[in-house]
Amino acid sequence: MKRNLYAVLILLFLGGVLGGCRLYVRHTTQQLQSRVQSAYEQTLRQDYSGARRSFRDVQQECRKASKILGWMVRRTALERVNETMAILAEYANAENQADLAVETARVCEQIEQLENSFWGSF
Repeated sequence: MKRNLYAVLILLFLGGVLGGCRLYVRHTTQQLQSRVQSAYEQTLRQDYSGARRSFRDVQQECRKASKILGWMVRRTALERVNETMAILAEYANAENQADLAVETARVCEQIEQLENSFWGSF
């Protein structure tokens, strides 16, 4: 009887841990997407220096989050996001608006794939 109780408690604990990880991944990916979109909107308002700063801040935030996300999502997907984030600040100028729009959409899609890769791991 006690073995069954322990098994149920362990399953409940693991379910709670999995749920907490899911919430962390969802919160982190939504926050990153929101900050990338906000930085892109700054370029649309022609605040290029502010946009470059914002893109660099998001890139640093993504690198910090990568330390924890690396345990929960595929590392290749995470590396792709970090690589794309690294070039966004360079495109934040008047001459590269079309390129920035494409790269911003691409990084947002890659960030969304991070959440999907979390579920693909289980």
